[in-house]
Amino acid sequence: MSAILSADDLNDFISPGVACIKPIETLPAAPDPPPSNPYEVVLEDKAPQPDLPPAQISLTDCLACSGCVTSAEAVLVSLQSHNEVLANLNAHPEKVFVALISPQSKASLATAYGVSADAAGHMIERLLCSPEGIRGGGRGFDFVLDTDTAREIAVEFAAEEVVAAMQGGRDGGKMPILTSACPGFVCYLESTQPALIPHLSRLKSPQAILGTAVKSLLYKDVGGGVKGIYVVGVMPCFDKKLEGARGELTSGAWMEGEGEVARDVDCVITTRELISLAQARGVDFATLPQCPSLLPPSSTTSAPPKILKSLTKSASTKTNPIPGTSDGYLTHIASHILALYPTSTLRIEPGRNSDTTDYVISTPERTIARLSRCYGFRNIQNLVRRLKPAKTRSDVEYTYVEVMACPGGCTNGGGQVRYDDKIIASGLSAGTQKEWLVRVDEAYYSSAEDEENREEGGVGQEAWVERFIEEWESRTGVSKDRLLFTGYRKVENDLGDRMKEVSVVELASKDGGGW
Repeated sequence: MSAILSADDLNDFISPGVACIKPIETLPAAPDPPPSNPYEVVLEDKAPQPDLPPAQISLTDCLACSGCVTSAEAVLVSLQSHNEVLANLNAHPEKVFVALISPQSKASLATAYGVSADAAGHMIERLLCSPEGIRGGGRGFDFVLDTDTAREIAVEFAAEEVVAAMQGGRDGGKMPILTSACPGFVCYLESTQPALIPHLSRLKSPQAILGTAVKSLLYKDVGGGVKGIYVVGVMPCFDKKLEGARGELTSGAWMEGEGEVARDVDCVITTRELISLAQARGVDFATLPQCPSLLPPSSTTSAPPKILKSLTKSASTKTNPIPGTSDGYLTHIASHILALYPTSTLRIEPGRNSDTTDYVISTPERTIARLSRCYGFRNIQNLVRRLKPAKTRSDVEYTYVEVMACPGGCTNGGGQVRYDDKIIASGLSAGTQKEWLVRVDEAYYSSAEDEENREEGGVGQEAWVERFIEEWESRTGVSKDRLLFTGYRKVENDLGDRMKEVSVVELASKDGGGW
């Protein structure tokens, strides 16, 4: 979606070009006509038009279609906004509120306010949990978690999934395996390219993994079960709202016969909407302290279990120092394969543009794997054409492709602070979005380098992930297959036939990029 989209900015008009079927399906019954005068003649162009209420479309409705939200900016988003978060804080103070913060969001705010990414993370925690933040004017959050820890889990299992596919194992997917962490790309495939669904990785995204972890580890200790926990994701793009609303990502996937089903992530707001949330409570984000809060959890809940505490960034966990702007799936998988084949070497082949790159792992005798990065819908269209099975092709087959809808990856998500945003501190604005994105990427990578320096001698990533998953399974009694993996399905609609490649390229070229 474009960067300008927000619930506050949209009206009730649905563009005819969108051809959304939901208003037609849910139109209210026509009101009774007024008493007519049999002797009165009314010209056709003078006839009064019926006054119908505006159509209300929720994100769940849009998932039943997956056409308009991810291909046009003309739909009313009635849920998953900062106003929805504030409404729940006010209406349900008895619930446990947990926020999941993406590293891309921290990098965007760090660039906007001239601080480090770590300092931006502390400011977010202060905003959500401390009296100087939104708690000063009402209910606040109980816990703030960084999705970096869930990313460590995701990339480890992504590497295992790719290796299993390379070896032809039963648990391996259909090569090339395509990243499923970008909901914009997933929705596009489900509605327009269903033949490629078997290629999608079954692994949940970091947001979905962390949401499942929070709900599954806490629900037995709070009143109301899974409904007594409200999880909010702060993400770099609007499409993450669609991911949060997917029917597959609910407690019903991992919990059976224990009451009502609830979403693993109840609401998703973007980086920019987080600032709107602060403004709605009268908080100036720029003035928040840049150091960790020492306050204990609120009185509405006890301290989190030890395993949940381990999901916060710890000096005892050593992580990948340069994960990549989209959580580093490609680089981690390449490192994993190189470790399995000690005599192999890595060759990086630049693509047609900066958003396409191939990583070729080979020995003098053969090519072991060809991995690729593909960002933005201009490049996705080329990828889809190569993967379509209609014709026999002689192209080198990919093993894995890291696909993201936004040009430049997740740091350039449509919900990030843009280069001309009014919230940017004085003297820090950029002339173009391209210049701004370079700064955001620098903040993102500098945070990873700081972690590497702090974590020398720490526990290895693979060992930490293995230990955490074992304890997670033990505490919940649920297998990791149900906790970490999900599925996808073909979406029946007629938008796929009309959404041709030309229209997708036009959308991709809009200012801000992405869907």
